Amino acid sequence: MSTMISIDYDFFIPHGMYEEEIYLPAANDTMPGDLVYDWQMGEGRDPGLQDVIWRTRCMNFKMWGLDIEELTKPPLSIENFITELSIKLSDYGTPAAYMADSHAWGAIVARDYAKACGPLRVVNFDAHHDLGYDTIPKRLNCDNWALHGLQDGWISDYTVVYPDWLGLKEWEDRKMPWLKGLKKKIHTMTWSDWVFTWPEIEDPEVAFLCRSSAWTPPWADPGFQELTAEFFTTCLDCQHQAESPYNACELREWDWQEVEDEIVLRRTLIEELRKRT
Repeated sequence: MSTMISIDYDFFIPHGMYEEEIYLPAANDTMPGDLVYDWQMGEGRDPGLQDVIWRTRCMNFKMWGLDIEELTKPPLSIENFITELSIKLSDYGTPAAYMADSHAWGAIVARDYAKACGPLRVVNFDAHHDLGYDTIPKRLNCDNWALHGLQDGWISDYTVVYPDWLGLKEWEDRKMPWLKGLKKKIHTMTWSDWVFTWPEIEDPEVAFLCRSSAWTPPWADPGFQELTAEFFTTCLDCQHQAESPYNACELREWDWQEVEDEIVLRRTLIEELRKRT
């Protein structure tokens, strides 16, 4: 059976969304992790709006006394990840590779290769299972591409490898009735479990890499370029000029000084409001 390797860059970017409480030094108080890390996914957002959202997140973290740049720094280096992956590939070498900003392209790649090679075994390194998150049927997008692949027969066996910083928290305690009849084809494990227990990857035909700009911060984009440089990737955003807010080949603009300037402005406005009241 041919294998498709899928890598979502959000696998590398940690967050504390599932932490019960996070201490905010500047406020000397705590807040639930899902409020501190309001990583609400909106892949179709205009880049200008998405830029404002990331700036607001950064300002909030800094005013809470948290270092968002340090907190989102990948615990696993690209070099170590590629080393472990290469060991599993053994003598097969690097498969054909594609990249895009949206993981929805993963289903298209799986479809096209399944036509030529038969249903694929997929190993997906991801911070999300991408098997759908509600019972309402949706058109193909980044959070259900694997579900579409399983339902349409392009994927015959699907393994989600979660990062160690997350564990299985994203998978546990979820009721997913729409997966009825598919569960025997779905497997979950952590990165460490995969490294120490997974055998050699059999017949690796293709790799797909996505940046997931809705989840990964713009200042982390150079890391994605480092990752894609390990493969001879074809950029689907460039090749098809799809109607996507981002092109995975292009770094998003980011200036930390502008964030600092906006914090000063925010504090000035707050002081002015306090004076008036």
